[in-house]
Amino acid sequence: MLFEFSDPKKKIIRAKIESSDDLWILYTLLKEGDQVTARTLRDVKQGEGEKGKRVPMILTIELKHMEFQPFTNKLRMRGIVIEGPDTFGLLGSHHTISVGVGDEILIYREEGWSSKDIRRLEESAMKLGSVIIVALDYDEVAIGVYRRQGLKKGQERDLRLPGKGDERREIELNEAIKDIVKNVVALLEKEGDVVGVIVAGPGFLKEKLATELSSILKGVPVVLENASMGGYAGLREVVSRGKPAEVLRSQELAEIDAILERMLKLLSENPGLVAIGIEECEKASIVGSIETSLVLDELLSIQDNNRTKVESILEKINSYGGKIHIVPSSSPAGERLSSLGGIICLLRFPLAQEYSE
Repeated sequence: MLFEFSDPKKKIIRAKIESSDDLWILYTLLKEGDQVTARTLRDVKQGEGEKGKRVPMILTIELKHMEFQPFTNKLRMRGIVIEGPDTFGLLGSHHTISVGVGDEILIYREEGWSSKDIRRLEESAMKLGSVIIVALDYDEVAIGVYRRQGLKKGQERDLRLPGKGDERREIELNEAIKDIVKNVVALLEKEGDVVGVIVAGPGFLKEKLATELSSILKGVPVVLENASMGGYAGLREVVSRGKPAEVLRSQELAEIDAILERMLKLLSENPGLVAIGIEECEKASIVGSIETSLVLDELLSIQDNNRTKVESILEKINSYGGKIHIVPSSSPAGERLSSLGGIICLLRFPLAQEYSE
């Protein structure tokens, strides 16, 4: 999650939601009385006797109730409208703001934000990972690095290749490809946390470059993406489609797979350091033993006794700085996690005998 304070007194936070984990963090951080501002839709009647229609607008509500919906990747926030367009007379009415991945919200807290809350927001913004993007056509090429904070432009230059009938065209094209590959490799080594390379542009030139990169970059996926042009405009086009964020999310899911594999391996080697299912994880959370947890989104989708227990477990994990990953049920890790009771935790220390029985 990207966030920043929007006022000198650090009472207003602007946050951009990047994953279902971020939605869960907001669900646990926000509280009744917070003021939330976001773009939303509202049913309004423009005149007496007219049929109501949904109108986009920016509203601020004083928060009363929240509902986390992992199935739809939405956080629903219900409250009283305290700011909005004067035209519709909405002040004092109830409204629900629904936000998901990619949305931005403003949150105002009168008493300010605690150091603990700020630390959790900072941790959510510190997820590493970057994607190199190359956008090229026969006229120009640009290379950029995408992180959750946005796009950083790197090299941009004209290719100025000879015309189709020129015998030097193929030679200079190959030289240009080699030079681009060299720059991408250098950038990958410099950044240190690249999880993928996107090659974009019109025509077949991007495929030629992608083939060269794939033969050199072992362990780093190279993804082809269509773009109407090369250069910096091509970079922005790729970012606007959400492809780099998708690559980062795929990497996050791969990391979850790896965490689950480590937990299952440890389960066979040292079972006392892994808790499986709600009952075991609840006991481990009480004594502050949980280091990392994987939680199936389905456990948080239905208001029942299991959800209440799981939310209590996660609140305790948050209180002593444990890590929480919300796992989509549709993912490979989610399917495996479902067979394990929907929640599995890596422990800092084994439970005492009286807790494990």
